[in-house]
Amino acid sequence: MNLKCREAINWLASKESRPYAYAIVAGVVLSLLVAAYMNRYDERCEARFVRTNAMLKHLRTCVHIFATENGRYPGSLDELRRFVKDVGGKDSWFYMYVDLTSPEQSEVPEYRQFNDKGGYYYDPNTGEVRLNLTRPVKEYLPRYRGRFKDQIPSSWGGE
Repeated sequence: MNLKCREAINWLASKESRPYAYAIVAGVVLSLLVAAYMNRYDERCEARFVRTNAMLKHLRTCVHIFATENGRYPGSLDELRRFVKDVGGKDSWFYMYVDLTSPEQSEVPEYRQFNDKGGYYYDPNTGEVRLNLTRPVKEYLPRYRGRFKDQIPSSWGGE
């Protein structure tokens, strides 16, 4: 056994095998870097999904508060924003995610039907608010492998 180990060390130290040894080490290092990057990517995506879920729950709460105060649901999310601002809401609340890849924006498209164009679905008759993304997360973010990959964003923040 000792002889085989010595032969392996001699092979790694020889001039003929150095390029192979360097290639093996470079391959291992590159594999570790790719794995670390993918893990960090998944963590960033999951943190964003959790924030989006929390923001949706908060948004729905605001819709119900509006309805309690006014006896009706807001006619649009812009009307809801004005109401929240009038009662002293924080400015950070006015920035929302439009889709799974964009940064938070203040101009958010609002639709009355699900059409998978991003933004939000809002029904002023029922006060229902959902993300307007109707396919699984893995179709929007193919490299994402985390726990949300099979979930449909329009179902997030459920009541």
